[in-house]
Amino acid sequence: MSSYASEHEDNRGSADEGKARGAVSRPKVMVIVQEGRPLPPLERLEAEADVAVVRTADEFRAAQPGTEILFLNDFRTKLLREVGPGELRWIHTSSIGVDSLMTREIIDSDIVVSNSRGVCERPIAEWVLGVLLMFTKDLRRTIELQQARTWQHRETEPLLGRKVLVVGPGPVGRETVLLLRAAGMDVDIVGRSARNDAQLGHISGFDDLDRLLGIADDVVLTLPLTEETRGLFNSSRFKKMQPGARLVNVGRGAVVVEQDLLESLDSGRLGGAALDVFEHEPLDAANPLWSRRDILVSPHASGDLIGWRGKVVDCFARNLSLWKANEPLNDVVDLKKLDPSASAMAPKRP
Repeated sequence: MSSYASEHEDNRGSADEGKARGAVSRPKVMVIVQEGRPLPPLERLEAEADVAVVRTADEFRAAQPGTEILFLNDFRTKLLREVGPGELRWIHTSSIGVDSLMTREIIDSDIVVSNSRGVCERPIAEWVLGVLLMFTKDLRRTIELQQARTWQHRETEPLLGRKVLVVGPGPVGRETVLLLRAAGMDVDIVGRSARNDAQLGHISGFDDLDRLLGIADDVVLTLPLTEETRGLFNSSRFKKMQPGARLVNVGRGAVVVEQDLLESLDSGRLGGAALDVFEHEPLDAANPLWSRRDILVSPHASGDLIGWRGKVVDCFARNLSLWKANEPLNDVVDLKKLDPSASAMAPKRP
């Protein structure tokens, strides 16, 4: 769930979009759920719409005729790429990220896309703060010493004044910056382009990334996965980080080159890493990341508080009421702004 959006702010759909929809008292809604995963609590939707849960390509094809609405509960799904959107006019995702929707057919269409803002941003920020506390207070070693029944006095690092670089000031990055600053940390921000934000203050552009990497104690990645960000943090970029710096990734796994990360840790260039996302999920049992004392492996769960499935259903249900009333939707995402082919301000891989 911890899936993570670009720095572009989501917004409400336009009034024109609302007027373009015909009033439908009981629309047909497809709900994509990953095979083997539990259903979200859909009971409240069944009073408002005809709901069809689909998990496979065949089920998706069978449910497509006459269905204009998709409630996407599997951000890893490949069904939209394999089958296509059919007659869909609106897609709502249970995540913030929209990776599975970034197909040419959907980007170039008039399909309205909305996401579930406000559900996982703060929990992810809390997870980031938690792992930074774990590192600075050496809590992993404390647990190991307790298990060994060893009384060993140690000194730890302060959190106050620690220099942090957050890369990707989208909804998750925004919450992370605010929480880390509230905890007394000194936070710099990098986004696509330099600008001043009313809430966050100055945001540096990607042309300043390498300089800021060299002065950060911790680097937090909240980036989406695009062709420009894939492999963005590789051996060359790790060499630009100051010795002993730590990496936290709650964006997308493929933004980091895993082998380069391991080599940077082995060389002592980096002091540790906390990873909630991976290029291939679930992480294979043979992957060396599991056995590292200097890496925290988390199963893409940083944003998943108890009850989150119900909260995303609530987000969709509120938008469904707006859809049925021909009103603009909340938290609409402009896929065209996220399209890498339309961006001239993409970060460069060294």
